[in-house]
Amino acid sequence: MPFIVEKKGVPQGVIESLAAGTREESLEGTLEMVPRNCHLEEYDKVKVPDFTIKGQITAYASPDSTFAVTKELLDSATKTILIGIYDFTADYMADLLKDAMTRGVKVTLMLDTDHVKGEDEIFESLAENGADCVPAPSCASKKVHYFRSSHEKVIVIDGEICLIQSGNYSKNSIPMNVEDGVDDKHFRTGNRDMGVAVHSKTLAAFLTKILKSDMKLELDAPEGLARAFAAAPPMLVEAAPSRRPAKIFPSKTFKLANPLDVQPVLSPDNYMDVVPAALRKAKSSVLIQQQYIHSADEPVAELLQAIADARGDNEDFDVRILLGKLFDDKALKKEKDNLKNIAAKYDLKINRNIRYVDTTRFVHCHNKLIIIDGKTVFVSSQNWSRAAVLDNREAGLLFDHKGVASYFTDIFEADWEVGQKKLPPHIKSGGATPEMLRRGGFVEVSAADYQEL
Repeated sequence: MPFIVEKKGVPQGVIESLAAGTREESLEGTLEMVPRNCHLEEYDKVKVPDFTIKGQITAYASPDSTFAVTKELLDSATKTILIGIYDFTADYMADLLKDAMTRGVKVTLMLDTDHVKGEDEIFESLAENGADCVPAPSCASKKVHYFRSSHEKVIVIDGEICLIQSGNYSKNSIPMNVEDGVDDKHFRTGNRDMGVAVHSKTLAAFLTKILKSDMKLELDAPEGLARAFAAAPPMLVEAAPSRRPAKIFPSKTFKLANPLDVQPVLSPDNYMDVVPAALRKAKSSVLIQQQYIHSADEPVAELLQAIADARGDNEDFDVRILLGKLFDDKALKKEKDNLKNIAAKYDLKINRNIRYVDTTRFVHCHNKLIIIDGKTVFVSSQNWSRAAVLDNREAGLLFDHKGVASYFTDIFEADWEVGQKKLPPHIKSGGATPEMLRRGGFVEVSAADYQEL
């Protein structure tokens, strides 16, 4: 897990726990400031149609190009910006929205806040500057709970441009690389994340309807009882990557020569109807980047079995999965058991089929990407856990486009090549002192980028 900074203001119980050797339990509480096992109201699933797109698609990735693409599109807004997102801790993203409001752009934000460092202040500041800011109707809400987490990352600009991505507005998921995919002295590494910007008024109208419907669930609910949350969390840091990614990828825009069918995939509405079926249709390959895979969760087992069914006895079938960072020895032990389960049931083995993000080049792999047969692309916010596919509000897009698939495949291959091929015997963890920070070599991280939701 990330290092917890031991300094004035850290809850005394946290420091005592660190000293007593129970750091894992203490930090797990830090990473989940809002309990996510609340009782959920009955939710009426919506019918999710597919859409025919005739405009263009821009594919982008973090840390390479997400900020540059997002800034350009937000700066182009003339009427409205609508955002539904899980974490918002990058203050410079708030500045972009404030700039838009000075131009007369109406900004609406739905945020699922864990009350992590700086997030409440950004939420309140945007509201004070004229944005419509609505808490998400999740376990974090003081009024009503329809979703365990509102974990989507959906941005709709001027009722036409739709950004769907895996990354939050955190400093590592959208690092402030102003130049698009330029490897210069100002380049900041961060999490591996991906997204697409789709130009479509009909898709934008649908996503707007979903976000505003979720907001209405919150706004129409009677005032609930005040909820007690944990004290403000301490600062969290990670060891800074010592190298840049092996290759920096600028975004790429594809103007559609022919109409393209795009299927939105929402949790809890249609994920388990769409994604297992898409995996079973695979003929030659399935490439995945995921933060983690909870293989013992029943719906995740169904996803893994769908891949196994597609592969069958085809020895040439290419299944490769790149996973995120393991944080401590407790996580390492759990992952060893997870790998045993995956190997025994689905014949997927470390190095051959499964590797882990190169933490000398990236802070974390926060991505949620699937590429099937070099043509089918799924970009989304869904992790591979029961909660993500059944209980959370999540969003993704599934479509066939060889150009976009090739763009993301090239990034996958670069990450796979340098990925960790075996688990370490031990993972260093513990507290970070101010003296350690002064020596350098750390990067501040957001707890929301690490939660297993």
